[in-house]
Amino acid sequence: MRTDSRGILMLSFLLVVLLPIRARPQSFNASITGTVSDPAGAVVPSANLSLRAIGTGATSRTTSDSAGLYSFPNLPAGAYELTAHAPGFRDFIQRGIVLQINENARLDLKLELGEARQTVEVSADVTPLNFENAQLVEGITPQSIKDLPLLISGAIRSAAQFAILMPGVNTGAGNSGFDARIDGGMKLGDEAVLDGVTIQDGMKTVSGMTEAYTDHPMSPESISEISLLTSNYEPQYGATTSGVITAVTKSGTNEFHGDLYEFLRNTALNARQFGIPNRPKDVENDFGGTIGGPLKIPWLAWTGRKKTYFFVGYELFHIRGGTTTPVISIPSLKERQGDFSDWVDSSGKLIPVYDPATTRPNPLFDPNHQVGPSNMPFFRDQFMGCDGKTPNVICPFDPRLQNSLAQQWFKFLPDQPSRVP
Repeated sequence: MRTDSRGILMLSFLLVVLLPIRARPQSFNASITGTVSDPAGAVVPSANLSLRAIGTGATSRTTSDSAGLYSFPNLPAGAYELTAHAPGFRDFIQRGIVLQINENARLDLKLELGEARQTVEVSADVTPLNFENAQLVEGITPQSIKDLPLLISGAIRSAAQFAILMPGVNTGAGNSGFDARIDGGMKLGDEAVLDGVTIQDGMKTVSGMTEAYTDHPMSPESISEISLLTSNYEPQYGATTSGVITAVTKSGTNEFHGDLYEFLRNTALNARQFGIPNRPKDVENDFGGTIGGPLKIPWLAWTGRKKTYFFVGYELFHIRGGTTTPVISIPSLKERQGDFSDWVDSSGKLIPVYDPATTRPNPLFDPNHQVGPSNMPFFRDQFMGCDGKTPNVICPFDPRLQNSLAQQWFKFLPDQPSRVP
């Protein structure tokens, strides 16, 4: 009996892609907790609460306990709507709830007396204060990631660069995320987490901004939100000595959404670099696209109780040339032979080249006076050629010149007829 290997391969692929993943090494989800009370401040037990995700319509339900407390743990970041119902009280609806990753939000509900068919609607976000623990977290919202630009400068863009905008992040003299230090911690001492999985270099065991910014850049069009844990975080984040950069990829919703983009940088649009006559060739293209939505495959991915969503992002980066042209000086053909008679300053005056082997103390040096041309601690003789009358010329028969390894290096330099200042 023959087995269709292509069918088995396709079935294996579908199982890997469509089956839900139930375990994550680290939790990056948010939570909502609070108390349900009446107008007098007394707690309301056994109140029915439901929390609906705006993007997907997924609904979670719970009931307040005898102390009026309720909790919705393990919530993905996003927008939500909360509904509360209890006998003898008006129905309560709060819209405009937006949760960030790793956020422990608190929302206390005050129900009003009345009939169930009467509804109290509130349009406001939850309090940003964390009442659950001492964890300190800062976040870059999806809208900020969408609106803020990232420079294309010799490398692909990474949403991790936004972390340098948060309090406590220092990049030294530059503005590159590669040099980020969090709350005074060591460079390379932080940790980067994407969708609950630590990003780490397998060979050098390096994580943090170095990986998220350079080795494994995060496409801004595929990232939903970025947060930064800076202090008092949970023991699950045990691979860091400073902070934890956490990113979450986008997910599909009930409606299809997608985009195509290209960011262009080329020579014609660049400014001329200081100190060079022409602009260097620099052509960079960062382009790609994303698409996400519901995966409505009957029985397999979409049923009355099960809903499946997908999101796919693809990005390419091409570069030709470079952002800058290095300005270097190389020895002229005469200088490679030991002749520095062309070594002059801007006024055309010869710059003396001294023989270090002739260094000797100055017997008239006065340490109590300032060092200067008339009070030098040492004397050295200028190179004067084989005849002793040619300034700045090293005699070709000098064994130091003959035995120098510089000749092996000179053969890799381009021919240059004269020195160009």
